[in-house]
Amino acid sequence: MIRESYLRQLWELLAPVPEKLRREWTYDYEEHFRASAELGRSEEEAASELGDPRLIAKELLLNYRVEQANHKSGSITLVSRAVFAAVSLGFFNLIFVLGPFIAILGVLLSLWAVAAAVALSSLMAMYEGSFGGAITGLQATFISMALIGLGMLLGAGANWLTRAFAKLTLQYLKFNSKVIRVRRG
Repeated sequence: MIRESYLRQLWELLAPVPEKLRREWTYDYEEHFRASAELGRSEEEAASELGDPRLIAKELLLNYRVEQANHKSGSITLVSRAVFAAVSLGFFNLIFVLGPFIAILGVLLSLWAVAAAVALSSLMAMYEGSFGGAITGLQATFISMALIGLGMLLGAGANWLTRAFAKLTLQYLKFNSKVIRVRRG
């Protein structure tokens, strides 16, 4: 009875994972219960050897999210999911993972906004050159081209920084996951 409730709870906690992968993972835990029964151990002993199914599910989800983000070349959305999976593992991760992640994400978002604002300000230069009297149309054209170029450079820099940040975050999450496994084991 303990075996069935343990495996059911693990199955339900792993709901975000595709069913095929969930089956593979839960099969390993079913095998542990079978092997323990063959050795004459009770289901309670087998369950206590495995540990809390909630913690196991959180660790498996973290690894799944990290691999998923890694596979998709560090998509910031998938990296964010991995960060939130790491945060569920404990208070330490709430402070040392989520806090810096949100702060750096805010800086990156600001950089993207500046790049867009600089590029769009070229429209104001063109408007001033056409309808205002401060600059000529030729001057407005050159100013607009410079602003668009600067906006594109800032955008390229923001893109590079975003990708680098995603890769570094994934590397840290992998390291964090290993540390948690070592601490637990």
